[in-house]
Amino acid sequence: EYLASDKPVCDVLRFSGKGTFKETVPVLDEHGQMTPSEVTRELGVDIAMRWGTGYDTTIRSFVNIIATPKGGTHVSGFEQSLTAVFNDVLRAKKLLRVAEDNIVKDDALEGLTAVVTVRLAEPQFEGQTKEVLGTSAARRIVNSVISKELKAFLTATKRDAAAQARVVMEKVVAAARTRVAARQHKDAQRRKTALESSSLPAKLADCRSD
Repeated sequence: EYLASDKPVCDVLRFSGKGTFKETVPVLDEHGQMTPSEVTRELGVDIAMRWGTGYDTTIRSFVNIIATPKGGTHVSGFEQSLTAVFNDVLRAKKLLRVAEDNIVKDDALEGLTAVVTVRLAEPQFEGQTKEVLGTSAARRIVNSVISKELKAFLTATKRDAAAQARVVMEKVVAAARTRVAARQHKDAQRRKTALESSSLPAKLADCRSD
């Protein structure tokens, strides 16, 4: 709520869960030698998110208490799952027409404010600045948590939750249609400019109609 500057179209959603993964790390054995050993790690996921009436996207991400301003595997897992879940539910509810393309990541992110936090022991970072999480398992576990929790929200049957989910889905579909319309307009303008600047006889014209 502090990060968001626009009016909300849904309540703040809080999704949490956890998963495990295996990792090979050097461990001190009884002879005082460092030997590679496979250990099981637990990764906790805690995400708060809400859509607003605006068009900007704000995502803040953290690993334990460390901010990761350049994202990483936890953010990519979040975004991938978001896009996939919306496409599945929008198709199932027939909010996307058969002839329409799937929505893309930017459609789902439009107007979204989110805080993505994961907690795990000995996270792996890319580079020295610790701005990007590199632990590959975070992508899978965050994806799994969001897939389950977001789908439950979008397919809720309770009146209030269902009404909010409907508004969010309609916002995402509207973003997708606006993007497609803008691209078609741009293509038409380019085609018109190309025809005007070509050396074709004047009687030949672009016969395509939308």
